Amino acid sequence: MSKQKKYILSFVCGILLYLVMFIALIYFNFIYYTTGFFAFVIFAFVASVLFRTLANKFAKADDRPDLYYMIFIGSFVVPTLIHMLFFI
Repeated sequence: MSKQKKYILSFVCGILLYLVMFIALIYFNFIYYTTGFFAFVIFAFVASVLFRTLANKFAKADDRPDLYYMIFIGSFVVPTLIHMLFFI
């Protein structure tokens, strides 16, 4: 897999994580008010650790898995911050 495809995959995974967490946050907040936030934090942490482990595992000799990880986190955090600014 080329580096460009890995960057795109990292970005798409981050956006998908945001969408899943957005839906989970709405669902859990309808059931329990504070559980949604805790589910959001725990799920984001688990996904982050899992993605970092996979990025390091599948990195080639000339790859920089930290860049893939930063793109993943950035594509998850930026929409979350925008969401927090406009909807809270």
